[in-house]
Amino acid sequence: MPPKPMNLRNLQSNLLRSNRAVIAACLLVSSLHAQISVPMPHRELRGSWIATVHNINWPSQEGLPVAQQQAELKRLIEKAHEQGLNCLIFQVRSACEAIYESQIEPWSCYLSGLMSLPPSPKWDPLTFAIDEAHKHGMELHAWFNPYRALAGDRFAPSANHVRRQHPEWTVKYGRDWWLNPGLPEVRQRVLDVILDVTKRYDVDGIHIDDYFYPYPVNGKDGKPMPFHDEDAFSRYKAGGGTLELTAWRRQNVDDTVRSIYEGIKATKRTVKFGISPFGLWRPNHPEGTGGGLDPYEHMGADSRGWLQKGWVDYLTPQLYWTINRPKLGFGTYFDWWLGENTLGRHIWPGMNTSKVGDDRKAGEILAQISITRSKQLQMAPGHFHWNFAALDKNLGKIGTLSKERAYNIHTILPASPWLSQVALPAPRVERVADGQKLRWFFDDLRWDSVGRWWVVQALIEGKWRTVEVTFRTQHETTWPKGASAVAVRAAGPAWELSEPGVTSGL
Repeated sequence: MPPKPMNLRNLQSNLLRSNRAVIAACLLVSSLHAQISVPMPHRELRGSWIATVHNINWPSQEGLPVAQQQAELKRLIEKAHEQGLNCLIFQVRSACEAIYESQIEPWSCYLSGLMSLPPSPKWDPLTFAIDEAHKHGMELHAWFNPYRALAGDRFAPSANHVRRQHPEWTVKYGRDWWLNPGLPEVRQRVLDVILDVTKRYDVDGIHIDDYFYPYPVNGKDGKPMPFHDEDAFSRYKAGGGTLELTAWRRQNVDDTVRSIYEGIKATKRTVKFGISPFGLWRPNHPEGTGGGLDPYEHMGADSRGWLQKGWVDYLTPQLYWTINRPKLGFGTYFDWWLGENTLGRHIWPGMNTSKVGDDRKAGEILAQISITRSKQLQMAPGHFHWNFAALDKNLGKIGTLSKERAYNIHTILPASPWLSQVALPAPRVERVADGQKLRWFFDDLRWDSVGRWWVVQALIEGKWRTVEVTFRTQHETTWPKGASAVAVRAAGPAWELSEPGVTSGL
């Protein structure tokens, strides 16, 4: 009979007290480890967005056969792994439609060309993307646009789209339709959609982007057009509300952000929540910087507040400017965000890699990566590329140069100790199949439900290096070429690491 599940809090102590095999294995590992010291793996998040809106990255066009859609998505994920990335932000909801099977919102028009039309034969791109990413030891974060209802007018809303079901929830602004954040029903819809995915899919993270209240759009008179939420604001005032318009809007967005964070943690605590806001919080922060846009006032986006209140696990400010740009420099803003990070959450900036060949060279992106690494005494580094096409198409040789110069050492993600600090035991590691393969496992299989990743390190030519990261379901790989010893560590859901299990190549 398999062992009965037990409370995670007591799992470690009970297992180590009751399982002599585990103790014996640990003694064996300790003995070998005393002879071969294994350094900790390097840590750095290396990520990219994969956008589906307007078929920016995937699928290449709407209406493709399912087999071609799958082949394209698989190739992108494999290419990201080969490039050296370890995290992808995959857009699953760009405008109140779904790149996955949903009972709340219709199938995306960017799949078939017709909103609500399911794939035939039926498949779920989000499940596919998660599985493919995990096969390659990569995290997959599901990316949502919280408030955009329709992106342009190319595709008509289906009968089960929010524009048809609840037109009173929507506002036309510029070329797009938007949900009205001032309505409690809208905020609940956003929360329901995100928590539905959190519950049903094995995502590593949930991500929302920079569209809150829309970016200001100028009318024919050259002045910003108003966002017509006055009816909702009037009801708020009539109910005794005391905030002025922009403060009320910030409160609405704050309510959404807080509810998402708390909802995710109540559902699956170790799923990360990240936001990629506009790169600056407010003009003149730091002093002398910024331009005409004030996201805090114009978009209801108190991004510094979300960070300092602990409503995000990582913040990805879109620092899309070059290092030396006056008033809007990459390094200037990165330093500022680090200084505002009072709770020690991750600051992983977004870089506008898609501008390589336009207003910058590949060397600019490499220099920005170096800036994030130069601050690693403050926090483990990380960054995201907007968007994956730049690396995939090798714009200005950025794909080649980043792989050769920036990503020539395999890394794992930084730990998030506020999410999980499980003390995993070292796995047992064996060389099998006449020395051709490496196998590892926990002596007590109950740990399998706690660990999430395996990190394989090899001693090659006298130097330890991380050679592979695998998902928890994999327990075997090819013996690394030229390795004289191999170590395997278990990694928990927040990338906390066990001691290594070590085996010799002799």
